[in-house]
Amino acid sequence: MLGLKQQILDNIDKFKVSDFCPDGGWPKFDNLELIVFNETQQGSSIIYNVELIYDCEKAGCCFIPGGDNHTRLQKKIKVSETSFEILME
Repeated sequence: MLGLKQQILDNIDKFKVSDFCPDGGWPKFDNLELIVFNETQQGSSIIYNVELIYDCEKAGCCFIPGGDNHTRLQKKIKVSETSFEILME
């Protein structure tokens, strides 16, 4: 099985885009950090309670420079050999 971080990156499109940068901007995952709070075996799947730490790039304009804002998103995900699912909380 792939590492959890790589599985998240490979399935990033399954997350709601609006969850990533609620204050505006664009998520950047090149420096993604991952904290796993716990994991629970459920049959052939594992449920992870994780926190994603990444940057949201804020747009700038001609007088105000843009910048990156370190952001966190906590989710529960269910992973098996053949599936990846974001669980509702």
